[in-house]
Amino acid sequence: MAFIRSAFHLLFDLVYFMAKGSVAYARKKGVTVGEQCRIYIKSWGSEPFLISLGDHVTVTSGVKFITHDGSTCLVKDVQGKRYQRFAPIQVGSHVFIGVNSIIMPGVSIGSNVVIGAGSVVTKDIPDNSVAIGVPAKVVSSFADYQTKIQATCASDSDLVGIQDYAERVQRAIEIQASKTSH
Repeated sequence: MAFIRSAFHLLFDLVYFMAKGSVAYARKKGVTVGEQCRIYIKSWGSEPFLISLGDHVTVTSGVKFITHDGSTCLVKDVQGKRYQRFAPIQVGSHVFIGVNSIIMPGVSIGSNVVIGAGSVVTKDIPDNSVAIGVPAKVVSSFADYQTKIQATCASDSDLVGIQDYAERVQRAIEIQASKTSH
């Protein structure tokens, strides 16, 4: 009976995710989600209620939010009972979290932040920064990142009127090439 109930809950979650979308699903799970967020994951770990996202946050595929430390099971008190460590994760506004990044317990990520793909965020990341690596370290200011992107990438304004996705990508590549060849 437990298996059937578990399968039903998984099916219900999938249907809800597909029907309502990833933001509504995250909120249903208990994640605090601001406005205009883009979320490309379905799994929020065992304590989604400890995760808070500001406005205009993008969580790309493969991102993991870890809100507890399971290794504490190895440490016992005098009654032989394990210790527990839980900690919330706070993400500010205007944040991009790259593919397959891991956000560890108790971390706060400021606003106007880029977390590079594959990063493991073990410590707080301040506002207005770009952080990459394992462990993630601040490598640039957001202002410097913004200047670099404006100088080397195509803007959506450059691509207005191109409906076909492959054509948009090709035109963006051409614009990038022209900007970097100067």
